[in-house]
Amino acid sequence: MFACNGNILRVNLTDNTLKEENLDENTIRKYIGGRGLGAKILLNELKPGTDPFSPANKLIVATGILTGIPLAGNCRYVVMAKSPLTKIWGEANASGYFGPELKYSGYDHIIVEGKARSPVYLWIHDKEAEIKKADHLWGKSTGEAHRMIKDELGEPRARIAMIGPAGENLVQYACIISELHRANGRSGMGAVMGSKKLKAIAIRGSKEPEYFDRSKVMELCRIANKEVWQGAYGDLLFKYGTAGDLDDLNVTGRLPTKNFTKCTFDGYSKITGETVAEKILVGRNTCYACPIGCPRKVAAKEPYNVDPAYGGPEYETTAAFGSLCLVDNIVAIGKANELCNKYGLDTISTGVVTAFAMECYEKQLITAEDTGGLDLKWGNHQAIIDLIEMIAKKQGIGNVLSEGVMRAAKIIGKGADRFAIHIKGQEVPMHEPRGKKGLALSYATSNRGACHLQAEHDDFFEDEKWLRPEIGIDRTVDRLDTGPRKAQLVKVLADLWALYDCLSVCKFTAYPEGGIEVRRIANIINAATGWNVDLEELMHVGERAVNLCRIFDGREGITRKDDKLPERLTEPLPEGPYVGQALKKEDLDDMLNYYYEYRGWEKETGLPTKLKMNELGIEEYWNPF
Repeated sequence: MFACNGNILRVNLTDNTLKEENLDENTIRKYIGGRGLGAKILLNELKPGTDPFSPANKLIVATGILTGIPLAGNCRYVVMAKSPLTKIWGEANASGYFGPELKYSGYDHIIVEGKARSPVYLWIHDKEAEIKKADHLWGKSTGEAHRMIKDELGEPRARIAMIGPAGENLVQYACIISELHRANGRSGMGAVMGSKKLKAIAIRGSKEPEYFDRSKVMELCRIANKEVWQGAYGDLLFKYGTAGDLDDLNVTGRLPTKNFTKCTFDGYSKITGETVAEKILVGRNTCYACPIGCPRKVAAKEPYNVDPAYGGPEYETTAAFGSLCLVDNIVAIGKANELCNKYGLDTISTGVVTAFAMECYEKQLITAEDTGGLDLKWGNHQAIIDLIEMIAKKQGIGNVLSEGVMRAAKIIGKGADRFAIHIKGQEVPMHEPRGKKGLALSYATSNRGACHLQAEHDDFFEDEKWLRPEIGIDRTVDRLDTGPRKAQLVKVLADLWALYDCLSVCKFTAYPEGGIEVRRIANIINAATGWNVDLEELMHVGERAVNLCRIFDGREGITRKDDKLPERLTEPLPEGPYVGQALKKEDLDDMLNYYYEYRGWEKETGLPTKLKMNELGIEEYWNPF
């Protein structure tokens, strides 16, 4: 086989055993890697109803067929398990260098099962693997543990993915941190690692896979790496990072503010990507083979000492701790980002949980007595800094909030669920769906709960420039449209982005956000593998992954009734250019009908039909539930 190793490393922490397993080429071509292969493994090996924190849950770390090829954005890896936060499909992606290093180590994927008696970490180096004791690392921040592991191994070039105290303490939305500033953020994958007593995975590899036509691969990558700048965001990302369009979201009235009760923020100009560049930027971090350099590196002394080792705030982090909580202090946001990376917390969920707590405090559902004297008034950034530590350590009110907004609202009671902005148990990201209705449909149907990375957002597709008939995007559609054309567009885009999660390619470098065309990616795959895949086959890879994840959720009881928005996001926007816009339940119901029809799913249940599963070659996973 070319372009991959064809190997899985299976790690059983209960038995303290390591085993290598092989993948055949037909399976690799059918699922590509990443999300698709992870879904197949979990469906095969995980029983419905499994406790996410039990030894029976399995953690899959997966690369894709292109990982390690010097293609811009070709750096991501995917971690998957049953989510403790949502009790359904759990998935988290990250960029940086860890994914390519895993590929170069001689393995394409890792399956971690069981539970260690005491803390351990995994050390993989050029087809050799060891389970090493980590008692001395347990309780350490990611920064401390990162340094200690490298010193212990005597390998300064090792790439390390690890959990912090939040994962060890089983905070439901704990994440995995690699290189101190890249996060597998969502779904609580860090808590799954913590439940297995697995502190870290350290990797060093030097064995690049062979390619079918290496010279052709390199030629195509050189073209693509120039093409990447032709996308919508290349220059903006280079200059200002992912927060570069925060000001545009505010101007268009789609910046989540004050726990989604508003959509514009008076202090927005103090927290933009431009402000970061002017006030606290000290450098850029990079990802493997990518020229853009969008990750920020920030530092400050006042009013907080911000350590640049932990990177800088992405857009989601900036909005979650900024406009959503009415904070306009960019240094405070940088500090919040540092602490989340230090303790291993998803910044989206942590920010939404904080805004939820602030609204509960404002409405007197919780008081200073409940918070231990913490003044959770809107805009109090010192309280946010203190609260992050309390959540990570599960102290006081932080113990309640560590459960996520859905369960925290049930604990608090008194109608607190009105302020808990989540879908299927996962906190909603920093994108306002009432001003782009396709996003609302994508949110509602996302397999891992609220997620802004399941399909590209609506704005692009009002412009003929972004149409691609070869993959089914052949007509412009207004961002506020809720008809069948919008549902079809969301379906195609969800398949495309699932494909990217299988490959696993950064969505900022590939069409439509980046300039690398899907056809170019297909040509690189063929040159690397010797296959002859076309766009139809690749789109089916993405569609297959979407359906497998939907089947996984269906086994856990998810049906049409769960494809919904929180009540607040069905209420009219109170201000801005889209004032009065909402997505009423009946409008979403119509969109779901259209969407299920295009998907080949039952309208009554929202689950894949046997015919659709047969069409995708995954009929063995069909279940009438």
